Amino acid sequence: MQPMDEVASEAVLDQAYAWLCKRRRAFPPGADVWAWRRHWQRERPRLRAGTYRLAVLSRVTLQSGEEIDLWSARDALVLKALALVLARRLPLSPRCTHVKGQEGCKGALREVWRHLDEYRFVLRTDIRHYYDSIEHDLVLDRLAGCIQDGRVLNLVAQYLKRTTERGGLFWDYPRGIALGCPLSPLIGAFFLHDLDLALQRQGLFFLRFMDDVLVLTPTRGKLRRAVQVLNRTLATLHLEKHPAKTFIGRIDRGFDFLGYHLAPGRLSLARSTVEAFLERAHQLYEQEPGGGAVRLGVYVWRWVAWAGGGLREACPTGRAAVRPAAQAAG
Repeated sequence: MQPMDEVASEAVLDQAYAWLCKRRRAFPPGADVWAWRRHWQRERPRLRAGTYRLAVLSRVTLQSGEEIDLWSARDALVLKALALVLARRLPLSPRCTHVKGQEGCKGALREVWRHLDEYRFVLRTDIRHYYDSIEHDLVLDRLAGCIQDGRVLNLVAQYLKRTTERGGLFWDYPRGIALGCPLSPLIGAFFLHDLDLALQRQGLFFLRFMDDVLVLTPTRGKLRRAVQVLNRTLATLHLEKHPAKTFIGRIDRGFDFLGYHLAPGRLSLARSTVEAFLERAHQLYEQEPGGGAVRLGVYVWRWVAWAGGGLREACPTGRAAVRPAAQAAG
């Protein structure tokens, strides 16, 4: 079965529809998702025809004041269906831990912790403005090497070369991929597959969580080679390391990774993670009407659960390690 035929299959569309209903269940009454749900049985046969033209996105302002570009309910469903199919067909490294089926952020941290004592040097970096820097033609060239269905390539090209509108004003995107789109994490993982292969050929311990890259080496010479491989591969993709988020040196100096600070015998929250938590907590405290603390309490509870969860093996003190930050928010 061709990829686009699988995208248009009843099973995949129904799975994408269930995802859409869950993802947008809190949308306001005027959102298009409610009309789409009412007419789903009528619209599904049209989607099964397998011919799609993505619409212009809408730029909306959230209650927090943040502006986002929002796909229509129909387009979000189609892109989710495409993501479900491509996830089974694109080559993705098992060392790329953010994709579905891997162990995610906490799994990556646990694995790093298990192997930390075996190495002396670390390369930790992420890519400057990764989503915004991805060049569309490079994505399509690499995708064409894996997917021969022209309909899929056409749909991905529409997703990449998108247009946003608000109040008669239009914005085009000559590069970059869309935030908040179900297809973007997969494209972001696939675009750096060349880097995964290059590091794997070096026989090095490495992990990647989207554009966060971590390499552990036993010697300084292997560390230099890892840096060379990273720089060379990023140059071919027209990307660059983030200078403020790059650490190259000895493990015993400690380093930040995925919101935590790792050093021999110690795993704790990174300072930037605690600072971001306190800033958000203070914002919620100031926004609470009438001196209530419902939103703040929910935020603190969820944050503490996230910060201490999934790391009992690596950090036996667990939630106790995050209590000082939670208490400071109060």
